[in-house]
Amino acid sequence: MSHRTPSRAAGFTLIELVVVMGILSGFLVMLVQMLDTGVRMFGEGELGQALADRASAAQRAVSRELTLLRGSPTGRDRDSCDDRLVVQQLAIGLPPRPERGATRVQVLRAAVRIEPERELALVRAQAALRLLETDPNLPELELQQRLDAAVKREPLRGLGNLLLIPWRQEGDDEALLELRAGWFLPGQVIPVGPDRSVDPFTVPVPGGGDLPGLAVHATTLPVLTDLLHVEFELWAQTTRRWSVDSGGTTAAGGGLPLRMWDSARGGWLVDDASGGEFPLDRGAASEQDPRDDVHPHAIRVRVVVAQPPAFSPEGVMVSSIDAEDTVLVLYNGSLFPGPDTNGMIKLRGEWISYAERVGDELRGLRRGQRSTKPLEHPAGCRVHVGRTVEFVLPIAHHKDDWNG
Repeated sequence: MSHRTPSRAAGFTLIELVVVMGILSGFLVMLVQMLDTGVRMFGEGELGQALADRASAAQRAVSRELTLLRGSPTGRDRDSCDDRLVVQQLAIGLPPRPERGATRVQVLRAAVRIEPERELALVRAQAALRLLETDPNLPELELQQRLDAAVKREPLRGLGNLLLIPWRQEGDDEALLELRAGWFLPGQVIPVGPDRSVDPFTVPVPGGGDLPGLAVHATTLPVLTDLLHVEFELWAQTTRRWSVDSGGTTAAGGGLPLRMWDSARGGWLVDDASGGEFPLDRGAASEQDPRDDVHPHAIRVRVVVAQPPAFSPEGVMVSSIDAEDTVLVLYNGSLFPGPDTNGMIKLRGEWISYAERVGDELRGLRRGQRSTKPLEHPAGCRVHVGRTVEFVLPIAHHKDDWNG
């Protein structure tokens, strides 16, 4: 009689199933991590490209305007100062009575070479104003005919004036700025009140009754938007090096560039109220004396563009801070794109430098950098880093002070 061993039932044991499930789970985790890394890298690349595009557009726009500065190519054989350059630090928005310690921006007014299309548009606009002042009821067809005739009689000189001014951008985010520009014919006046007009390039300090901030805003257009900062540094005869931005401030002396300028040296820039002290100023007697005009050798421009709002914020504050606090707590500091040491951030209208990031904290805060006012900031405030672009533009330069 034979004995047969019972056959083993087909299938997996519990241990084998656990091992297989563990292996599959590991593969799934690896797959999810790879997908997450890929998506994150794609998002970072897309954000980087968006910031690079914004920075490049900002450089092109500012360069296009400043490369037209006339400077002072001859200097000694002129009878009038018709190529003036004035850069002042004035309260943002040009209020008539700025508050103490108000945030300041640089306002640039300069003589420029002007393109034919732009000059034609300005000539036509000026002719239209004159015609409508004399006969406000001119029929449209007759007005156009007279304008065409007036423009043909007016020779194009290729000369004009430029006004550049940073302004707070409309919207909920108080950190954002726009760069506004206005172009004018030499001697052109703008309305500043009932039956009152003024040449904006003959007013020493914009923002007062002679040239209200509202008039400046009305006669300028935004050429750049979604900015965090705009800054000009001017290479003077005493400058030996461009300053390093370790907090957003520069000073005259020590071989550093200047942040204000008056090429006519005519007594306009003598204190903070007038827009800063220009060390080469010679007083009111020099305003109409072209023999002592001085222009900078070059201008370095620093622009910080904001991250597009479609992307996640660079940082968000956990709790509020007052105007003296030196520590700021972030949500998930590991994702904060700023440097771990010696970084700059902007909260609403205030620039702040920090010494280091430790975990979720930014420590060693230095408040009110880049001529901004220290402020209180609420919890949940967006922390801006942006992207900085710097470039240097040479200026047509005739002579320095010590050349006579």
